Amino acid sequence: MEESLTIADIIDDASLDTWMVSGAAGSERPVLWAHSCEMPDPSQWLQPHELLMTTGMCVPAGGEAQRSFVAALDEAGLAGITIGEDGLAPPLTEAMTDESQRRGFPILRTGPNTPFVAIGRMVASSNSNKQTMGVLRLAKLYRIAARRDTADRRSALSLRKLFATDITVVDVATGCVVIGQGYLGPVEARSHPLRTLRSARLILGNDSRLDALSLVHLSQVLEVDANEILQSAMKKISESHAAFENALARRQSASFALENMWGGDQVGYRVLATACEIELRVQLALALANFDTVTTYRGGKQVIAVPENEFEQMKALLRELGLCAGASATHYDRADLGAAVDEALSEYPSAAANERTFSEFHGERVSLLARSKTERSQIVKSVLGPLASDDPRLAPLRETLFTFLDHNLHWNETAEAMKLHRQTVVYRLDRMEQLTGRSVRRTKDLAELWLARTSWESIEADGHF
Repeated sequence: MEESLTIADIIDDASLDTWMVSGAAGSERPVLWAHSCEMPDPSQWLQPHELLMTTGMCVPAGGEAQRSFVAALDEAGLAGITIGEDGLAPPLTEAMTDESQRRGFPILRTGPNTPFVAIGRMVASSNSNKQTMGVLRLAKLYRIAARRDTADRRSALSLRKLFATDITVVDVATGCVVIGQGYLGPVEARSHPLRTLRSARLILGNDSRLDALSLVHLSQVLEVDANEILQSAMKKISESHAAFENALARRQSASFALENMWGGDQVGYRVLATACEIELRVQLALALANFDTVTTYRGGKQVIAVPENEFEQMKALLRELGLCAGASATHYDRADLGAAVDEALSEYPSAAANERTFSEFHGERVSLLARSKTERSQIVKSVLGPLASDDPRLAPLRETLFTFLDHNLHWNETAEAMKLHRQTVVYRLDRMEQLTGRSVRRTKDLAELWLARTSWESIEADGHF
């Protein structure tokens, strides 16, 4: 984007015989027009980004009056002031130049042989070209708006390139980025209100020199985009909540919905529990970022179920939002969703109390209470090892172990129940011990073997194994 004329450009033109007195920090202020005025309060007659040209008759005398004069011009948005060197201006006080320096408001002087009309013509000529370029840029804006895809509307990448500045639309209530980069918008940035279904504001980069006309048309395009994005996000939030509640109630339709979202019933998932004081911030951030998550509330906390492949991204989002969370172990069966919620909720206090961003549930090596199907499966696999496989050669070893446990470790009763010779039972159990690393002669191992046996029975009753 071609830059607007600036205070520095006027100073650099030697033919204008104009130089900086104070407020040099504002030398890059854009100048859209130059206007001569001798009225007592020029700020009433000039618009933002205009340069005040005066012989000095409008400049008050005295330090405090001149300080207030500079403050009024700056607060009205003027680009600066140039005072003619023709002897009509009162002496410029230190208070006036100090205020100019503090605000970065340029005070210039123009030599007696330079008519103000020369400055006016230079500004008008320069900005005439800018206006032509501006009209062409607006035409391109609407061409871009007509052919963008959803991803580009969300990122505003093409608009950022067109206007050569950062463009961010932020939801006011939550601070979430609706259009732009990141999850949360800039804090304490200058912004422009947009007419959207939820209150939103447009934030431009600090390097932006958008003129008023371009800003109006850009805002109109972004209002359409933001409304479409927000409507989709709010719908997703509602559907997400319903899906989670239905899944917790074990409704069959919810299981199918999650499988379709996550890509099948073998995809692992985790649940996170967190707390956010700003209502809808987490849900809106997730929906806008298009995560495949479902969310609801339990125990005063917000709980989020996320597929394993999005877990690290989910953690990054919560970090940017400044939140800590408890995380469940990885589960696979949709019926275990309630247990995963309990795990996440049980870990949240640890994360909050110990100033950890995340506290992840790992559980014991073998839990005494297998609360979920996933946990039962993990117990079977970790304890039985190869005996948990479908290998038909190992099934007799597993069957012998289970029968031995069911008959209270009695060798003869086990042999009789299985119609085997006692020595065959001994051989099979010895082979079991070699494969699993666990012995029926150690109390600790027996406890784990019994738990694996009951877990197997429970899973088998559900129609598996």
